[in-house]
Amino acid sequence: MSKQSILNNVKASLQENKIQAQFPNYANPMKRTNDDKVQEYIAWQGANKAIVIESSQESLAQDIYKALAESQAKNVLYNPNIDINLQSLKALDTQDSMQFVAYEKSVDEQRANLFAFDTSIVQASCGVANLGVIGVASSVKAPRLSSLITRTCIALLKKQDVVENFYEGVQTLKAQGENGKLPTNMIFIAGPSRTADIELQTVFGVHGSVKSYIILY
Repeated sequence: MSKQSILNNVKASLQENKIQAQFPNYANPMKRTNDDKVQEYIAWQGANKAIVIESSQESLAQDIYKALAESQAKNVLYNPNIDINLQSLKALDTQDSMQFVAYEKSVDEQRANLFAFDTSIVQASCGVANLGVIGVASSVKAPRLSSLITRTCIALLKKQDVVENFYEGVQTLKAQGENGKLPTNMIFIAGPSRTADIELQTVFGVHGSVKSYIILY
């Protein structure tokens, strides 16, 4: 069969069976969809399956305790840099059912007990509005494992620390590093850890927490 015959057959087939062009709606994640970046952050963070609790400095302790009680926390690991007075939080635990331990020792020093904690409390360095993620920079007062090893992770995020995009998030983490340098480890958390196999069966908690709370204040 000649080249021309093949082209004629293709042309005739296309006339009989016209291909319908598809123009799916595309949302550029690098552009803001809401003029209020805090509300945009809340919307995207919720889409990432995190539980967002809007709070204030005055009610922060009550809302953290609400998340702890809801997740049935017993052994709580917290980073020393969190923006909350632990005494005010402990005072709400009238049944003395929760144990709070600061993450101040090295991994080697507390290896035997590290994975016994069911909940962690970390301070987010920033929130990225158009992606719905939080950025956490590691330091002596914010060890990198604290957001990864527990079934429930509670992150505290100031509304003033919500930035528009990922670039601004990285710059925020860089500014908080020593001498304006990026920290040795940065974690961007979209929500509870999840993965899926070839059959698209989603499993939560494989690489991090099963449940993720964001306390926005």
